[in-house]
Amino acid sequence: MYKINTTLFHPNCRAIIKDTALDEEMFIFFKMNLGNEEKIRKMKMEFIAGKGYTLKNIKKTDYIFTFSAVLFSEKFVNNIGETLKEEMQFFPCKVICNDTTLDWYAAKITHQFPIIDEEMSEYYNSDGEKVLDFAKFRTNIEDKFYIARDYKEITEFVVSDLFKNLCEENELKLDFKEL
Repeated sequence: MYKINTTLFHPNCRAIIKDTALDEEMFIFFKMNLGNEEKIRKMKMEFIAGKGYTLKNIKKTDYIFTFSAVLFSEKFVNNIGETLKEEMQFFPCKVICNDTTLDWYAAKITHQFPIIDEEMSEYYNSDGEKVLDFAKFRTNIEDKFYIARDYKEITEFVVSDLFKNLCEENELKLDFKEL
C-alpha cells in the first residue's frame, strides 16, 4: 500500500480553496464523507496553486494536495476515472496557477474498509476521546482495491499496487510512498 503525493517537492506544492467560506463545507463532503452532493456540484470550486507551482511544472504532476479535497488532473480523470468510478467520485473544479485557470477534479473517495492497524497505531487522549496521532496500516489486506479510506479514521486513505500500476501504465505523474 502507498500514500500518494505530488511529484514536485517544494514546501508550497499544495493548493488552497479560493473562497475560504467554502473550505469547511468541502472538507466535510470530501474528507469526512458527509454533506450535500447536490450543493457541492453547484459550487464554484476554485483552488489557488501554491507558490511552488508554475505553469511549466504543474503539468509534471497529476495530483495536488489540499486540506479540503483530493485534486487530480484532467488527464488523470480522462485516462483512468472510469476504472476508478466504483471507488471515487470526481467533481470538476479549477486550479489557478499564475493567473491561468486549469481544469482539474476534486475527488471523493467512496470506498471504505479497515486499513488502519488500530493496535499498532499511536493515539492520544483529548478530553476523554481517543484521537489518532500516528497511523500504522494493516499489512494483511487481501481485498482487491485501487484506493480506500479507513472506515473509522475516514480522513486516512491509501492506494494499492493496482492503483500504482494503473497510473504507471497510463503515464500519470504521482509520487508513491510505500507504507
